[in-house]
Amino acid sequence: MNSQDIFKHALTYEKKIRDLYRSAVETIDDKRGKAIFKALADDEQSHVDFLEYSLDLLASAKEIDIEKLGSAIPVPVEDHIKQMKEKIPEQMLGDVKRVLNAALVLEIETSKFYKKACGDSQGRIKEILEKFYEIEQRHVAVVQIELDQATGSGFWFGFMEKDMED
Repeated sequence: MNSQDIFKHALTYEKKIRDLYRSAVETIDDKRGKAIFKALADDEQSHVDFLEYSLDLLASAKEIDIEKLGSAIPVPVEDHIKQMKEKIPEQMLGDVKRVLNAALVLEIETSKFYKKACGDSQGRIKEILEKFYEIEQRHVAVVQIELDQATGSGFWFGFMEKDMED
């Protein structure tokens, strides 16, 4: 698969997850949930924009500026995770859990695509795909954190937070 094909496939993934987040903004009745999904939708839209920009440049054999690829979603570090947890309401309303489950599946699928595409690429294109992979891993982490809290499963960021037996 050449670079243009990889970017076209990536565009399909990015639009799919962006549309899910946009839909969630319209259907979720929790303000915090809306804000989270809006931030994720905006981030995915910036990926769509970058991929479209990149496809235009690839078509004219010009250099892609990797610095234009970014993310407003922070890397979940310990302090940030603690802050997020404190702000999550005990009971989120609407279909938040359903959307988070769907989002997690799509984010993981998208991450896997980028990871595989990295192995199939080289040079500047590989650098871009690695950066996309890193960003998508952040999205997976944020969605997983939100899902863990919304479901009250006892897990937090994939680790058992409390013993359900006690």
